[in-house]
Amino acid sequence: MRKLVAWQGGSPFLVDDLGSGSGLICLHGLGGGSYFFAGLSKSLINSRRVLSFDLPGTGFNLDTVEAFSIDACVDATVEMIDQVSPEPVALLGHSMGAIVALKAYAKRQEKVNGLIFVGGLPEAIPSIKKKLIQRIEQIGELGMSGIGEKVMPAIFAEETLSARRQLVAMYQRMLEMNTEESYIQSVRALVDASAYEDIESISVPCLVITGMEDLYASPFDVKAFADTIPSQVSTEIFEGCGHMIFYEDPTRFNESVDAFLQSLDNVWEFTYGDDN
Repeated sequence: MRKLVAWQGGSPFLVDDLGSGSGLICLHGLGGGSYFFAGLSKSLINSRRVLSFDLPGTGFNLDTVEAFSIDACVDATVEMIDQVSPEPVALLGHSMGAIVALKAYAKRQEKVNGLIFVGGLPEAIPSIKKKLIQRIEQIGELGMSGIGEKVMPAIFAEETLSARRQLVAMYQRMLEMNTEESYIQSVRALVDASAYEDIESISVPCLVITGMEDLYASPFDVKAFADTIPSQVSTEIFEGCGHMIFYEDPTRFNESVDAFLQSLDNVWEFTYGDDN
């Protein structure tokens, strides 16, 4: 169900809240929305409470703040963690959402029992930052209605682009429905964002996933990120996928996330379960 949630950072924002049990809060990336996780939510509905929302300043939550910022996204996520508590909660961040997840975890370490990073890094690599800055210039020339076609080859794997045109066209249209102002604000925030200083605080199990053809979070860069995490880490590289793994290989993606969450449940029960 979709509901309004009050928070201290701005106007009440809409949250998709589905299922019951231990919580999973999902955070989307640049230009995306809570709809990224609709399939995952349905697949976990009998075992998990999945919460997702358009980040403040985007989508259905466009007018909840004066302007998009990483800080506002973190504050909203922290509010959601507090509302789910005292039940254990895991955070899943896709792309830019990985930065938000890292920063939110740093503020609520005691309430989070696992982290999942999907096509995400603590900071965009220099070559991607350069392309994102160029994208702002392109939007100034083309508007949002022309940017999607230029972005798609960097989003999806080659096989997806050639054999699943309906999927590509759907996401292209959804991307282009972002307002120019909101999207540009999001791009600038991502270019300036870094969560490297938050990595050292991680003490919970982590799952790191990326696509073999992901240009934003390549297997090389993701493995380097995973090596810096001081806690237990599982790394999965999906063949035939680019940056949109949950669309390109949804079955394996949902199964991987589910298996990881079940492992967290086992640890939680062992640590906090009945001693009798």
